[in-house]
Amino acid sequence: MQVPEDPVLIDSGVSPRLPADEVAAWAADQRVFISSVMGQMEEERRAVAEAIEEVGASPVWFETFGGRDDDPEGAYLNEVASSDLYVGILGHRYGRPLKSGYSATHAEYVAAVEHGLRISIWTSSGSLDGPQTDFLESIRVFHTTGTYASPAELKRGVGGRLGEIAAEALAPWVKIGNAMFRSTQVSVSGGALTITGRVRNAGVIADLERRRPSLGSRSTETTVTWADGSSKVRVTDVRVDVTASRNRVVTISADRLPSSSASGFGAMTYNNVSPEEQTEIALRVALFGEANPFERDHMGFLVDMPNPLAALEAQRLSEDTVGQVARVLIVEALVGSGRADHITQFQIGPKRRGRRPLSLAWLPPKRYVNVTPNPISIQGEVAANW
Repeated sequence: MQVPEDPVLIDSGVSPRLPADEVAAWAADQRVFISSVMGQMEEERRAVAEAIEEVGASPVWFETFGGRDDDPEGAYLNEVASSDLYVGILGHRYGRPLKSGYSATHAEYVAAVEHGLRISIWTSSGSLDGPQTDFLESIRVFHTTGTYASPAELKRGVGGRLGEIAAEALAPWVKIGNAMFRSTQVSVSGGALTITGRVRNAGVIADLERRRPSLGSRSTETTVTWADGSSKVRVTDVRVDVTASRNRVVTISADRLPSSSASGFGAMTYNNVSPEEQTEIALRVALFGEANPFERDHMGFLVDMPNPLAALEAQRLSEDTVGQVARVLIVEALVGSGRADHITQFQIGPKRRGRRPLSLAWLPPKRYVNVTPNPISIQGEVAANW
């Protein structure tokens, strides 16, 4: 595994609380699957549905599926696959096993993990039967669970958790050189770029301040990457304002530099393998550990790419943070290098047995005026000790 020469510094403080209108704007596109046994859980299920609706998201629950051709098991698993978040409610009973040997709730949970959904599990503070206890213990290997003593308490907990997920999802993470932090604003205007954020990590602050042109101790040219783009820049100013809290408000001003083609990834087709196919092969090798077909070839550098997620190995990030940070690293590797025009889809799932499911799609750069490139997508599992 190739590791970056300079370690990535990440400010992993808590994301700021968002106002209700911003949470609602995020939630409008979110489908939240409600999973539990059906019998004797009506109040809990309705409480969760109300919490979801109150933040502006769409609850997905069996009671509203209506008549359809699918059998019940197929219906709910299809709905899991088309959802964005999974809320599991574990009461006293495990539920009747299906043909798979799992209860419906357990099967829905497995499907949610397989499809990379964000997962929030809540368990009753009362006693659980044996199979339910075993199920809960297996979940706690990978997830921190919440508890509730009443439907009202469950409603408050789920609503608060959705707000936390929204705050993390909307925080525009940025990477400036080797420093990463949540920004409060990324402004791109012509050739100018301005980034503002609240930072606590002293190492991140020091790294950013060394970019200040007046210090002259480091080149002001670097790469700035955010969730939707990446650009070579020349830093023109670094301002740090100290607030009453431990935060520092950092404002980075920079001029964008002309883009250049990626080293080793030009427009050359080799052995009938196009540049676009070379990028796909390089990612499959770097991320999923697939065999390199050019390993013994003198042109093997065409598909040589460091694992963009290797920087996470030394980090201890929350699950809320992992997806956002990983996306920025992927954008830098693809868009920042000129191998992609932009990322069209990115999702990374929870860690299970040292691996995470990853789904990625991107649009290659347009090489010819009259030819529109086709999007490329890959799916697989990445080794993850993070």
